[in-house]
Amino acid sequence: MSRAQLLSGAAVLALAMPVVARGQSGASVRPDSTRADTLAIAEPFPPSRNSGLLLSSGHSYNRVEGLPIMFGPWLRDSIGETLLRADVMGILRTANHFHWDAANVGHNVSLSATRTDPHGGGRGLSAGAASYDIVDAVEPWEMPGSESGLATLFFHRDYRDYFGRHGARAFASLLMSARSSFSVELRDERWSSRSAREVFSIWKNGARWRANPVLDGGRFHIGVLQAKLDSRNNPETPATGWNLLAEYELGSGRITSPGVISAFARPGTPGHVTYGRLFLDLRGYGRVSPVTQLNARLVLAGWLHGDPLPMERRFSVGGVGSLPGYDFREATLPGIDVFQCNTGGLPPAGVPAQCERMALAQLEYRSELHAHFLDVMNSRPIRVRGVGLTVRPVAVAFVDAGRGWLVGQRGEGLRYPNGDFPPFGSFRTDVGGGLDLGLFGVYVAKGVSVAKEPANVFVRLNRRF
Repeated sequence: MSRAQLLSGAAVLALAMPVVARGQSGASVRPDSTRADTLAIAEPFPPSRNSGLLLSSGHSYNRVEGLPIMFGPWLRDSIGETLLRADVMGILRTANHFHWDAANVGHNVSLSATRTDPHGGGRGLSAGAASYDIVDAVEPWEMPGSESGLATLFFHRDYRDYFGRHGARAFASLLMSARSSFSVELRDERWSSRSAREVFSIWKNGARWRANPVLDGGRFHIGVLQAKLDSRNNPETPATGWNLLAEYELGSGRITSPGVISAFARPGTPGHVTYGRLFLDLRGYGRVSPVTQLNARLVLAGWLHGDPLPMERRFSVGGVGSLPGYDFREATLPGIDVFQCNTGGLPPAGVPAQCERMALAQLEYRSELHAHFLDVMNSRPIRVRGVGLTVRPVAVAFVDAGRGWLVGQRGEGLRYPNGDFPPFGSFRTDVGGGLDLGLFGVYVAKGVSVAKEPANVFVRLNRRF
């Protein structure tokens, strides 16, 4: 093992715990990793000016960046009821070797101000701007970053595709309460494909990574309208309430280097595109009894109008996050592949999400086991003192179904390189169950729409939606 790999491994192990500690559960949906937290919840005012230097992991471990390390000064100050936040962060990406070149370094500089109602209630206004050069995931909504990062580090398994984002943004947000907000954002970005690197891994360091796909490079002007509403009793372990994220995105730009799919999904040479896209995620949590819950989720997302979506803005209806019974990026049987929205005309490896529109529904039943058959043995929640961990076994049963569409220009002019036309709709559903131990759970899922597909056993961290 080279010195660079040893250094990279040391950096990973030193910073892996902060990644896990800050990682959110599967209930977190964050389509844009550069978005400020002040868009959702007003931050408590510091009693005085606070400043310092930060050295931290800035993202989750992945096959394109390794472990991005953020470093730089930060400032928090208050003027009356106005909170000022400033961060000037440089980014060092640890994939492959440590080189101070454009591929391995970046930045994320932000400045924001939040003014809250002095009478309380969480109401207020927030505004800010940022400049950034980062690597982002095409589909960050399906899986928490900490879980994806650990799978990459230990198993040489990366469940996401990545692209470079370089640009600036400005936003304003109306905080209607501590758990509801409405915001508007404008961005000017340049997108570019990123190659996979042979980054450090623990157990499969000799294996090669799945290639990161070629995406739609170019410059885009993007406007975003977003609304959030959270009435859950506890955002970490919800038992009752609703959680809503609604986002409309209007993008306009010029594609200068088309991706593998876009090259034939969009007739003609690369050029100007304008599109409208929606992301709607509604989740409801209901208490059936003191120890049982029935939860539901509905996701509607994708193309609304204009030109076909760039590859960076497409979705999928598969993967370990939304439909657990579906293997990542590959069909176990030939035929319809919901994840790719085609019938196998392209190989699965290295192909990003191809669905321009999707619909997904989930239903989950949860029951605490210590109140049922384990109660005969006088079972109680398992507590690990010293680390503040409580393990409360919960039985989980779920069913989920999704459908993906490759819309294109209303179905006109779309043809694969082999001359076939792609389907414009495909459906998949799974059933399954498992045991949730809090920090992680063990589950099994079986495809219903594809009856011959074998059951899939998998382990998830904090599998809550």
